Parts: sequence; C-alpha cells; structure tokens
Amino acid sequence: MKDFLKSLGFKVLTVVALFLVGVMIYAASTGGAATIPATIVSAVVTPLQTIASSLSDGVNSFIGIFTDSGRLREENDKLQEEINQLRENQMELDETKRQLELYRQFLELKEQNTDYKFADARVVAVDPSEKYYNFTINAGSLKGVKPGDPVITPAGLVGVAYDVALDSARVRTILDPTTQVSAYVSRSGDEGTTSGTVTLAREGLLQINYLSREGGAAAGDYVATSGKGGIYPRGLLIGTIQSLTPDSDGLTMTAEIRPFADIKNLSAVFVLTDFEEKNAE
Repeated sequence: MKDFLKSLGFKVLTVVALFLVGVMIYAASTGGAATIPATIVSAVVTPLQTIASSLSDGVNSFIGIFTDSGRLREENDKLQEEINQLRENQMELDETKRQLELYRQFLELKEQNTDYKFADARVVAVDPSEKYYNFTINAGSLKGVKPGDPVITPAGLVGVAYDVALDSARVRTILDPTTQVSAYVSRSGDEGTTSGTVTLAREGLLQINYLSREGGAAAGDYVATSGKGGIYPRGLLIGTIQSLTPDSDGLTMTAEIRPFADIKNLSAVFVLTDFEEKNAE
C-alpha cells in the first residue's frame, strides 16, 4: 500500500481527481455542468480514453500471445505426427523392397534348381560372444525346417540348421569347426572336407583339408559342395581359395577359403528343406 501511495500512477490519479473537483466547483459557481467549456472536458477525457485504449490493446496482445502459442503448438504436433507417419511409411517401403528382393533371389534359385524346396527366413538373433557367428532364424518345423538342413544365400552356403523349434531354428555356420562339409575344387576336381578354427573365424575364413598335392588346386579356385553324404546337394558354392599350405604328411595340402556369403553380416537366408539328391540318399 505504501508503495502504491508513492507511485507515479497514484500521483497522476490525485492530480486528475483534484482537477475534476476544480471543474465541479467551477460548474457549480457558473450555473451547472452545461457551461463547462468543451475544451476542458476534452482535455480531461481524451487522455483517459488514450490510456483505456492502450490498456485494452495491451490486454489483447497479452491474450494473443497465449492464443498464438496454442495454435503454434497444435501445428507443431500435427507436423510431428506427419513426420512420424512418413518415417513409418519409409520403413514399410524398405521392408517391402527387401521382401521383393528376397523373392526375386528365391525365384532365380528355384529356376536354376527346380528340385530345390526352400523356406525363407530372417536372422533374428546373433550372440555377440559367438566366436563362429552362429545365429537364430525365424523359421522352424512349421515351415518344414529340420535339423541338418543346409542354410544358404544366393551367394553361397552359410551353414546348417540345428536345434529346430516350431517357429525358429539355430544355425551353425561353415566357420564353426563342427560344421564339416564334403567339398571339391571346381577347376581341378580335388576333394576334401571343410572345417574351421577360432583364428580363421576372426578373419571370416574357413579351410578345406586333405587336398592332394598332385591335384593342382591353386589360389583363386572356387570351392563347392561335393554332394557326398546327402546333407548338401552337389554344386553349392562355398568360397574362393586364398592360399594353400602343404601338410606334414607330404601328400596333402590345406587351403584357406573366403566364403562367398558374408557370414558376419547376414540378414536373410534360405533353408534348403529338400532336394533330389537328398531323397536319393
């Protein structure tokens, strides 16, 4: 209260009040309010109207701040919803493109191997501590997957299915020492068996053992499945020979192979559930 009495506003009101009292006394002494000079009335009323107008504009501007803020917030929320929807649409488009590419590859494999029966699958889990990049797929016995079925990509052999559930299966890659595949060198015809080691797996490699020194296998040759044993059909590509090392027995060699399939970065695969050679066996 004390602050108000000392304020400029209070002083202005006091002056206006005293002025009005003076006007009233003057009017009474001259015969009534009608005789008050118009200039005096205008001098008093006009500033008051200006002050009232300014206050009104200030209030409207103050209210407008909240109104505009609310509208902008609504527009921003709407734009964010549209952005989120566009992102979802892009994800759906990417997934559709991936599926179409997968089916295109499936049809190409099917055309090249009419006796093959496939189950398509996605890689859904990879254990970070897994030394040989073994993984889990989202296809199981409901899609015809069985333990021992080869797992491939259009590039080549990836591994073999094991521990099969209804809607999933674990896959042991060809880098794993326990995944041994009967294979041959396509150019020379030399035969051997693939295996893996921890050291080779770190580099994404495997090896083929027991190649004859007299066979003529060399770096750059392709290695494919031989079909022996009935687990894998003949001719599934495995990889390319990187180097050869003579074995201590003086008769055989071991060759390091780089797989055609990118074992470390798989996202989609096919499980070869049936083929003619398997049925023949």
